[in-house]
Amino acid sequence: MKLRKSKQSSGSGDPGRRDFLKLPLAAAAAQAISTGPFVARGATRIDEYDPQNTKIATVVNARADDDQFLFLQQIGVRWVHVQFPLDADFELIKNTSDRLARYGIKIHQGICGLYQSTKIQLGQPGRDEDIEKFQTFIKSLGRLGVYCTKIDFHPGNTYTTNEITTERGYKVREYDVNDFRKEVEKQRYDRVYTADDMWANYTYFIKAVLPVAEKADVRLALHPDDPPTAASAMMNGVAKMFVDYNGYKRADEVAGHSPYWGLTFCMGTWSEGGTQMGKDVFGMIDDFGARGKIFAVHFRNVSSPLPRFHETFQDDGYMDLYQVMKAFRKVKCTASLIPDHYPQLVNDQGHRIADTYSITYMRALLRRANEEVG
Repeated sequence: MKLRKSKQSSGSGDPGRRDFLKLPLAAAAAQAISTGPFVARGATRIDEYDPQNTKIATVVNARADDDQFLFLQQIGVRWVHVQFPLDADFELIKNTSDRLARYGIKIHQGICGLYQSTKIQLGQPGRDEDIEKFQTFIKSLGRLGVYCTKIDFHPGNTYTTNEITTERGYKVREYDVNDFRKEVEKQRYDRVYTADDMWANYTYFIKAVLPVAEKADVRLALHPDDPPTAASAMMNGVAKMFVDYNGYKRADEVAGHSPYWGLTFCMGTWSEGGTQMGKDVFGMIDDFGARGKIFAVHFRNVSSPLPRFHETFQDDGYMDLYQVMKAFRKVKCTASLIPDHYPQLVNDQGHRIADTYSITYMRALLRRANEEVG
């Protein structure tokens, strides 16, 4: 039996492609195919490595070997936060920048703990000399085009009360307010430092370093107190300042609302605080992020808010981090996001497995957010 070929026509019978596309459902399907399966209507997909995109990054030590930098290149990292030693000079910073550049990686945040000097943070004699050292570090970053540097202000901090193994079998830090108050807390320094004392010390520090940062074109990115013990309380005899929205609002005012003052936004710390923070993670993004004052992000998760929490992998905590990533894209945040406080995995020297796991997850969230939001 001889088979006949069917004809494509605009009349009766099987419709041709042109007629098929006249059907509303078919036209929509064809549009989806041509633009990609997940691109929302009206959204423009931004290139993953566009400087105007939210940046996937990680933290490295300035003295890491070239194999570590090659590893980061291989898993797609193009920006990093670099931890420098206290004696870092311009030559070390430049050498680190040059070495990273050979692997297509740029320093987005340079970190040096000079600002953590107790002379600075407790207002003790010799603080001007220590402030000058930090000013020099900022100037060196500026000469090399580094975007921002991290600061914090919480002497007397107790970071953890226990280490636990989660249901998934990895080890992490736990903090319990009741355990801290009963078993850990003690006056750590020569006297009690009140909120007035600490705000005076912080203000003195900012007034000294912010003009230097502005001139050097380097932003100061303030990390919150972790854990965010209530502002009305103390920790080891030192008042807490940066534990809620009001603390950050006041710090912004102290800085004269300078565009060179902003946040190292630790999402883990903010999630730890829960409802006591004044604004939740999304509220902070809508406020400071929308004003371009979130410079760097610690993109991490925890099990629950205070009074007790433990740290988790990003996909294992109570916060929906895809919604967070989408919130960053909605305000066009250009901050660099790093995984932080890595859980302990078996046979994971240098936390490379945890880094790869985290960055892969972050990249997937960012790509989806770019497809949905732009």
